[in-house]
Amino acid sequence: MKQNRFKIKIASYLLLQRDNKILMTRRFNTGWSDGMYSLPSGHIDKGEFPLETIMREAEEEVGAHINPETTELIHIHFQKDTYVDFYFRTQEWQGEIKINEPDKCDKIVWVELKDIDTLEIPEKIKTALNSIKKGEFYSHGD
Repeated sequence: MKQNRFKIKIASYLLLQRDNKILMTRRFNTGWSDGMYSLPSGHIDKGEFPLETIMREAEEEVGAHINPETTELIHIHFQKDTYVDFYFRTQEWQGEIKINEPDKCDKIVWVELKDIDTLEIPEKIKTALNSIKKGEFYSHGD
């Protein structure tokens, strides 16, 4: 008998750091968490590794060309039955940071990790960021 396995989505997120602050973008007109702040991120396409995804997304969304050798995996967040999210961090990039997708993002801010609770952030991302603040490599949500 063939077992029916569930399928889960996989995404990558980037903590782009500058002067102890991370870059956050406000979602706009996307249909998911519009008006809330997120990180440069995206779904992993077929044939991609998580690091390749965040390299592509950082360039597409905010114009950051990141070096895979200076970008590290710092956290994995498992959202029960829906997502596995990989969180990467880098302090080195090239390019001018700007909104490259004005149809999906209407604002960019730099915020210290300790101040993320001052922003409206989707719960799964807030859980991951709070775990990252504590130095935890893994978190999960229902």
